[in-house]
Amino acid sequence: MEQSVVSRRREYEEKLERDRQNLQNIKDAMAKSNALSQNMASILNAFEDRLHRLENSVKPVQLRTLTLTRLQDNVAVTLRKLGSIVEFHHVAGGVDQPIRDGPGVGDIETYLGLMDRVNRAKDFFAANNPGSMELANSTETFKIGVEKLVKEFRTILHQNGKTVPVKLMVDMATGSGDDEIVVEHLPGRVQDTLTKIATWLVDIAHNSEFLAVYFQSRATLLSRSMTALREAVRHGGVNVPTKKPIAAKDTPQRRQGGHIFRREPTQRPRRMSLREKPLAQASGGGRNAPTVLDESYVVPLISGKDWGSVEGTYAFVTSCSVFYQLLMSERALMHSIIPSQHHRTCFQQLLATPLDFFVAEGENLNNAVKRVLSKNDYQAVLSGLRILQHLQQLTPQYQELLKGLKGDPASRINMLTSLFENTCYKSLIEFCDYVKNDSDKISNMPKDGTVHEITSSTVSFLQQCMDLQEVIGKLLLPHDPSAQAATTTRPTRMALGSYFNKVLRVLTQNLQAKANCYENTSLQTIFRLNNFHFIHKSLTKSTDVLLILEEETPDIEDNYNDMVGRERMKYQKVWSKALNYLMVSDQFHKEQTLSKNEREAIKEKFKGFNTELDDIFRTQRTYALPDESLRESIRRENIELIVPFYRTLLERYGGVPFTKNPSKYIRHQVTDVERILRSFFDASA
Repeated sequence: MEQSVVSRRREYEEKLERDRQNLQNIKDAMAKSNALSQNMASILNAFEDRLHRLENSVKPVQLRTLTLTRLQDNVAVTLRKLGSIVEFHHVAGGVDQPIRDGPGVGDIETYLGLMDRVNRAKDFFAANNPGSMELANSTETFKIGVEKLVKEFRTILHQNGKTVPVKLMVDMATGSGDDEIVVEHLPGRVQDTLTKIATWLVDIAHNSEFLAVYFQSRATLLSRSMTALREAVRHGGVNVPTKKPIAAKDTPQRRQGGHIFRREPTQRPRRMSLREKPLAQASGGGRNAPTVLDESYVVPLISGKDWGSVEGTYAFVTSCSVFYQLLMSERALMHSIIPSQHHRTCFQQLLATPLDFFVAEGENLNNAVKRVLSKNDYQAVLSGLRILQHLQQLTPQYQELLKGLKGDPASRINMLTSLFENTCYKSLIEFCDYVKNDSDKISNMPKDGTVHEITSSTVSFLQQCMDLQEVIGKLLLPHDPSAQAATTTRPTRMALGSYFNKVLRVLTQNLQAKANCYENTSLQTIFRLNNFHFIHKSLTKSTDVLLILEEETPDIEDNYNDMVGRERMKYQKVWSKALNYLMVSDQFHKEQTLSKNEREAIKEKFKGFNTELDDIFRTQRTYALPDESLRESIRRENIELIVPFYRTLLERYGGVPFTKNPSKYIRHQVTDVERILRSFFDASA
């Protein structure tokens, strides 16, 4: 136990001794470190003192150097300014002659550079020496240069401007021709030159004189293009298209310097839609920004007669479409040349004169429609309606194109549309009155009882109106309360159906009155039969007209069919007297001896029938049933009515000895009677 304690104590003492030794080593190291730190601090203090002394000795040299450098820079700037000032004094004399000579061919940028130098000199003297001779000289040179630029602008426009080819304008109107229609008003290089001149004149010279040059030149060319188109169409230089072209593929290619009209690849229907394309495509987007051709301003491809009887209708409708498209292309051209702050003013001035001519032409044509209508030529209604249809379809585009211009030029298009609306509505009402009150004098009646001209022209007019049903419906709707109150989704169609029914009602009444002009009742019947049958057959063929009529009168087809049936029954009464002669009441034998009264009765039957047949044939061979199916059916009905009775008469009395001269009374065999009946309504028989 004691030994372990001694051993543990010895360990503690040894450990304590080691710790004392370590502590002494640490103290020695600390003392050495403190000595080194003191030495380093002394060295740094000495170095800092030396740096302060160096800075104090260098700082004056540095300040002197900065002063000298600043002086040198000032001298350089002064020399440059002085050089510029000296140059300003010599600019007017140095560039005066080149500026007076004007821009060289294809060297407009060099000329504009000279003008920039003169402008800087002018501004300098105006700011620093307002009363100097140099200011007067530079101002004079600048003024001459501006005049030369305006003159160059005018020369380039006049030399390169050209009217749009007539064929190209017709392609615009009809949507025919190539896949792509390009109106190249000016070559691309020329446009670039004009753009540079216009931009410089506005931005630098603050000159707007060239604007008048531009809009006068472009307005003149636009008017000439439209005049050339109208003259070509009016004088037969352009044929009225009558069939649809193959739909073009939508594969436009950009061409330098042209305004592209690109058509959509869809097949165009005969009736045009009112879809509106965005005009932004024609108002910005660069020189060759394409304009998609809207179907609403493509001239409909219809036969010449459907344009009506007023000369110039097709020409004006074509002009209406082309004028709009050319205005779009002119606006696109203007946007590529004229700075934006002058777009509205320039475009308004550009279109003023052409718009005056266009509106005046429309007003003259409206007056022409009225003059033709005053002569009871109601084919003129079609002319007015065709024009109105196109104006209504183009009015939204015109309004968008002319929006925001002073004087509201779009209102002039609206005014022109209103003129034709009033004229067309009045003419439709007058047409109905004309049908109602058409003269029923015998001198105006067909001698053979054929279809009256008023019938064929009225039915034809209604058929032609079908291609214009939307236009006519819109005209009639405001004046038709029943159509307005109708629950149908298409009140315009209801209004048109009401008008069609009214026309046919007054036509039927007029035909009834006209028939009474004939003294012969059978001719009255033939006349009514011909006309009612013509109306009925026309309705069955023209299902679109029939559907319109059925909007108000669902059974109108049956009504006319009944009228035809009644007239056919009335016609059969012409045979009533002849049938009385053919009636057989007694039966005789060949060997039987007849009394005198019996013989006379038989003679009277044959004699009376022969006389009636001859009289009826003589009159009715001059009557006309122009419809082959009606003519054959009436002949067949006559045969079915007369021949069986006549055959019975021959069978009963043909072999009876009622006379010594049978051929005097039995003049016709059954086949002869049938042949005669088949010759009815044939003047050559």
